[in-house]
Amino acid sequence: MLPAKKAKDHTALEQVHELFERWRKAKTGRDPIPETLWEAAISLTDGHSVNKIARRLHLNYKDLKNRARSQFTFIELPLAATVECTIEIEKPTGERMRIKGNCNVAELAREFWER
Repeated sequence: MLPAKKAKDHTALEQVHELFERWRKAKTGRDPIPETLWEAAISLTDGHSVNKIARRLHLNYKDLKNRARSQFTFIELPLAATVECTIEIEKPTGERMRIKGNCNVAELAREFWER
């Protein structure tokens, strides 16, 4: 990771942390976290792991992971069975999969996203 990007990502995480802290100080009782704050937390998954975000923002890891996962929609594209291709998929959690060759790409991708 480049230092400039790391500093930028760290700043974004700290800005979202400050939003959560302000909301926590102003809330009354057991108010649910507003969707705008969830969206801000999910937007950080491009630069940070779900675990790091959850720890810094004091969020439930599984709740954040499920929300981050649900932001993607699976689109199945018709492919000819004889076409060789390479496809790379990356989850917000940082997990990656590369598919190369003649295979049922749609089924492999679906299996990857559902885990």
